[in-house]
Order: sequence, then structure tokens, then C-alpha cells
Amino acid sequence: MTLDGTEKPTIYDVALVAGVSHQTVSRVLNCPETVRPVNRHRVLAVIAYLGYERNAEAERLGRLHKHPADSAE
Repeated sequence: MTLDGTEKPTIYDVALVAGVSHQTVSRVLNCPETVRPVNRHRVLAVIAYLGYERNAEAERLGRLHKHPADSAE
């Protein structure tokens, strides 16, 4: 259970418990080499503690709706 009473924890729950921003949680998940090791380890520990799992459907939608500048040459 999450902090707001829902069933699945969100990146916002992870961020709150880890003491980082939701953007940092996202970076840990998507490009961990850009995050300071101390923060990366803290976020990964909270992810394990809360049982956070990525939402596959949300990931798929995110890949479908890339910003036009991302595909520019």
C-alpha cells in the first residue's frame, strides 16, 4: 500500500520516502548513470522497500508520444 492509500506505489511515493524529486526517481529508472551514486542507491532501496513496479502501459504510451524535438536530426 502507498502513502495515499492506493494499491500500487508511484514514483511520487518513492520520491517522498527517498527524499528526492520524482524527476530523480525517473532518472534512476531510465538513465541511472546520470544520478549521484548515493541518491541512486537510496532510490533503489526505497523502490525495493515499497515494492514499486513500472507501469508497462504507461511506458508504452510514453514511447509512442515522444516530443518532436527528440526525433529531429
